[in-house]
Amino acid sequence: MTSATLFGLVLTNVGGSRAWAGPGDHIRAGNAEIVPSLELRTVRRSNVYLTEGTSTDADGATVGSEEQSGTALRIHPSLTIGIDGDDTTLDFSVDYNAVKYLEEVHTNLDRYKDVELGLGFRTLNNAPVGLKLNERFNISGREMEAEYATDAYINHIMNHTSGRISLRPGSSLEVDVGGHYAYDKYDVSAGSGREGSPALNSRVGYGPVADLKWRFFPKTAIVGSFSQTSFTWENNLVDTRGDGLTETDFGDSLGIPNGSEWRTTLGLRGRFTEKLVLGLIGGYGQMDYDESSVTGQAVEGSASEQGYDRDLKGFPEGVIAIVELGYHPAERQSVTMGYRKAFQDVYFTNFVDFHNVFLRYEGMFADRVGAKVNLGYRYEQYLGEVSRDDHLVNIKADLAYRATKFLDVTAGVGWKQRGSADGDHPDIEYDDTVLSLGLTATY
Repeated sequence: MTSATLFGLVLTNVGGSRAWAGPGDHIRAGNAEIVPSLELRTVRRSNVYLTEGTSTDADGATVGSEEQSGTALRIHPSLTIGIDGDDTTLDFSVDYNAVKYLEEVHTNLDRYKDVELGLGFRTLNNAPVGLKLNERFNISGREMEAEYATDAYINHIMNHTSGRISLRPGSSLEVDVGGHYAYDKYDVSAGSGREGSPALNSRVGYGPVADLKWRFFPKTAIVGSFSQTSFTWENNLVDTRGDGLTETDFGDSLGIPNGSEWRTTLGLRGRFTEKLVLGLIGGYGQMDYDESSVTGQAVEGSASEQGYDRDLKGFPEGVIAIVELGYHPAERQSVTMGYRKAFQDVYFTNFVDFHNVFLRYEGMFADRVGAKVNLGYRYEQYLGEVSRDDHLVNIKADLAYRATKFLDVTAGVGWKQRGSADGDHPDIEYDDTVLSLGLTATY
C-alpha cells in the first residue's frame, strides 16, 4: 500500500462539451479540466555517475572512482486529462523527461526515453457494485559507474495493472476486491561491463488484492488492505563473471529466487481539526523464497555463497507501520512529517527491509512566491545472497516565483548521499549536490 493509497486520491475533474480557457485556468469543457505543462531546467550536478570518489587504502594505493561534475538541460512536458461524470470517472496522465548534457564527455548520460503513463477508470460510483481499473507504465534509469559505457544507466521498465470490484453495502462502507499484475525489467547497455550482472533480469508478479474503507465521520475513515503476490524471475542464477565483482563478494554467481509475499494493514486516517490531518496505519507481512528455483538451475563451474534461502518472517522484519501528521498553521501553509516501515523484493538480492522518516514544508507567500523543503532519511537492510546495510539522506529545497498566471521561474538546491551503514561496502557510497534553475509553463 502506497502513501497515495493511504492518504487519499486527488482526482482531476474533467469532462463536458465546448472548451474554454484563460491563462492559468487550464482548459475546461463543462466539468472537464485538461492541464498541459512544460518545464525547462538547467541542472548542475557534482557527481553525475554517482561514484564513491577516490581514497587511499592501507597500502597507500588509490581506490575508488573519481567524481565528475556536469551540467545538463532538462525538458519535461506533461499532460493530465480526466472525465468526471455523474457515475464514471476517468483520469489520464503522461510525463516525458529528456536530458542533454553540455559536456561532450558526458554524452553517455544523455537520456531521451523516460516516460510515465497513468490511467484510472471508475464506473458505477453510486451503485451498490462498482468497478475500478488502474494502469501504470514507467521507463526510468539510474546512473551507474560505467563511465566508458555507451549508455551509463541501469534501465527499469515497469508496468502495473490492477482491477477491483467495489462493494458498497452502505453509504459509509466500501470494500474493493480484485487482483493485480506487475512486470519489471532491468537492463544495461552493451559495453557497460555489466553484461552478466543481476541488472539483466525481469520479473512477473500477480495475485489478489482487497481494500476496505469505513467512514465513521465526514472526514475520517478506518482503512484496511490485503495483498498477495507470487513472483517469478527470468534468471534465477546470474553468472556475475565480467561484472567487475570479485569472488569474495559472493562467488561468481548470484542466486535470485522466485517467491511470494503477503501483507495486510489496518488503520485510521482523517482530518481531526481544521488544521490537523493524521494517519496511523499498522500491519504485518511475510516474504517466502523458493530455494529450489535457484538450485534447479546450474551454471557450470559456478560458486555461490547461498544466502538466497533467506525469508522475511517474524518480528520486527514483518512489521508494517505508517505514521503521517499534517499541520496547516495558515492558509496555503503546510507542514507534514512522517515515518514508514515496510519491505519489498529487489532485483539484486532477496528483499530490503527499510525505515523512512521525512519532513516536508510547502508554502505560498504574497500570491507570487512559493517554497518547498523536503528532508528525508532512509535506513535500508538488504538481505539475501547480497546482504548489506545502507543509509540514504535526501535534502531538497525549491523556490518558485509566479511571473505570470501561467509562468513560474524556479530555482532549487538538493543533496543526496548513500552510505554504507555497516561500513563494509564503500563501493556503493556516493554524494551528489544538485543546483537548478528553470521555467515552468502551465496552461
